[in-house]
Amino acid sequence: MKQLVEAVTLEGQTVRVNARAPLPVAAKALAIAAAIRVLDRYPALDRLALSVGGADITVTRQEVEQLLGPEGFSGLKDRDTAREVLERAIREYAGEDSV
Repeated sequence: MKQLVEAVTLEGQTVRVNARAPLPVAAKALAIAAAIRVLDRYPALDRLALSVGGADITVTRQEVEQLLGPEGFSGLKDRDTAREVLERAIREYAGEDSV
């Protein structure tokens, strides 16, 4: 995926990722997966914006927390359940075909 990223910028509390099309996955799936990882690692940030092929997808911390459910970001700490939590969040945000 690194070769698809053209730029990563910080705009206040937003991380903006500019990517080259075509993506090997649905843009919404990439946006939510990246947002989960970035917002988990950097609690001072509030959103991730993915720009690809003229389309912008913005994912907020509130959306991520809602998708992660009651376990929240702590559900990602356990390696055994992290994949399941990520897959469920991607399915709910981007649709069944995205996982």
